[in-house]
Amino acid sequence: LNKKDLFEKRIIKSPLTICFPEYTGSDTYQEGVAYIKSQYESRDKSPSKEVYAHVTCATDTSNIQFVFDSVTDVIIAHNLRGCGFY
Repeated sequence: LNKKDLFEKRIIKSPLTICFPEYTGSDTYQEGVAYIKSQYESRDKSPSKEVYAHVTCATDTSNIQFVFDSVTDVIIAHNLRGCGFY
């Protein structure tokens, strides 16, 4: 989920129900992000694959570095499991 900085500003002015009419939570940044993440995660129908949601701002280099590090960790762990080492 990219552009968290823009979402944080826009959720104050535009309720989430504009895009998600079924949404019943409050129009706060935290609840909005949690709802959108849950929507992505609920659509993961493949038991052999996992969905990892990260809330990012692409211009924040430390944030993007964290995402790259997380992805690297997942790939390494997956490969180690495949070899029987994890």
